[in-house]
Amino acid sequence: DEMVAIADCHAKLKQIVFPVFYDVDPSHVRKQNEVYESAFVLHAEKFKDDPHKVDGWKRAMTCFAGLTGWDVRNK
Repeated sequence: DEMVAIADCHAKLKQIVFPVFYDVDPSHVRKQNEVYESAFVLHAEKFKDDPHKVDGWKRAMTCFAGLTGWDVRNK
């Protein structure tokens, strides 16, 4: 839920967000494939009574992955 609040502040208040991608390919986060796809399927099942929660997480992660950030892979 914190990610959704941060994404809302970024969109509405133009606050700066600087994502750090540690041992993850930002494109996998943005496209929500590989482990992210299966994780969201599990979360959707777990929170089936509140589908907007998972949708908000997906939108927030897509937003953050599309920003310029720090990619810390193999460094």
